[in-house]
Amino acid sequence: MVIIGNRYTLNQPLKRMANGLWISGMDLTFKRDVLLYTCQETDESAHQETLGWMRKASQLSDEHFMHILDAGSEDGTLFAIVQALTGSPLSDRLSVLEITGHKALTYVYELAKGIRETRLNRLLECSVDAENLWIEDNGRLRIMNYWTEGKNGRRGVPGLALLLYQLCAKTDIPTSSIRAYAFDLNRSFADFSDETRERAVDLACKAYEGTCTLADFQQELEVILGIKNERKTQLLTSALPAKDMKSSNGRKRKTTVHEFVAPKTGVRRAEKQKAEEHEPRELQARIIKATDRKITKLSELFRESIQLRKWHLLSTAVFGVFVLLLWLSLSPDPKPQTIPTPASTKTSMNRTEASKPAASASGMPAQTGAPTRTPIDAEVQPAVNDEVQAKAGVVPDLVTYTREDAEKMAIASGLRYQFFLESNVAAVKGVVFKQDLTPGTVVKNGDRITFWVSKGK
Repeated sequence: MVIIGNRYTLNQPLKRMANGLWISGMDLTFKRDVLLYTCQETDESAHQETLGWMRKASQLSDEHFMHILDAGSEDGTLFAIVQALTGSPLSDRLSVLEITGHKALTYVYELAKGIRETRLNRLLECSVDAENLWIEDNGRLRIMNYWTEGKNGRRGVPGLALLLYQLCAKTDIPTSSIRAYAFDLNRSFADFSDETRERAVDLACKAYEGTCTLADFQQELEVILGIKNERKTQLLTSALPAKDMKSSNGRKRKTTVHEFVAPKTGVRRAEKQKAEEHEPRELQARIIKATDRKITKLSELFRESIQLRKWHLLSTAVFGVFVLLLWLSLSPDPKPQTIPTPASTKTSMNRTEASKPAASASGMPAQTGAPTRTPIDAEVQPAVNDEVQAKAGVVPDLVTYTREDAEKMAIASGLRYQFFLESNVAAVKGVVFKQDLTPGTVVKNGDRITFWVSKGK
């Protein structure tokens, strides 16, 4: 029997993550079930740093996280003891869950509160995708590991947008196409009205592209889910005066702001009471209308600011192109213009014809009904020619490119790669139709990217 920390026994592995392993266990001291997270850090400084983040995270007590009971180190193994809950990891139940669009947005809204808690407590920005979430039997989601920093695209607001796609598309593999992302979300938000569905998809796309802050994301979700209207109604209800009060003899009597009428006024008491009973309703209606007008005005100002920002960037780009063209037109050209000869034309045509069979020389496997699931991993590839443009350290967009061009673009970006061959009705044979890393995100040299190549129909 393996015992960790002289009091915890290991029973059964539950889930392997990128940096560690989740195992079910038993607390021998209190005779209770627990979950254990174990990982290895060979570097001593990294070992102590991870242990420090574990102990700092154990001080956080919030309903959006799995509560840490203990954390420590033994024989080079780091461990965190977490309170056992009913349920299982979300990634294990993702394909069988039936989640409406309203429920998915509610999940994301609650997890946004958890992200705000980590920022307030100055913890690392943890991953919030399906791989790092636990779903209880009552449907509540909790973040499992919140002491390790999540990867780009899987933490913060972009991570919440990725979780939306995972809940709707029933897969933990992200899409690289914003059109495919918007299509899947629009189909899953069928329980909303057309206007609300369009607004929710627009917000999710901004979050997926990383152009939306956490505060704006939460405020817009409150409007879409109707949370602001519920709060406003509760505040108005609590602000209204009590209608019925008991008198000294136990009977209920109605009270108003003015119990008696001044003798000089000719208004009767009953008429004044009736008029005063309508005042709270009219006040409530006026407050609701004023609040709605303010919300509408703020939404319009937000959209106008986005449009002005786009026009400013466009005008700056046009001005830069104009200055560049002007400089090129005014600068002298020291090199004489070369007129191509028939010999050079023939040589270029031969090079073009020679390059065509090279592009299609790679043998594709025979078309079968089942997709090929064994990844084709390439560590070293030929140098990239000038036809493929890529930026080192930034994830390229490989979708709609051929497999050969995608390989060159991955190498030019400093990435290792692997690809799968799958049947796809919508994509042309030999063309990439999906990738795992989000285009435009910053990566380290040597990171791995996975993409899927169509085998045709």
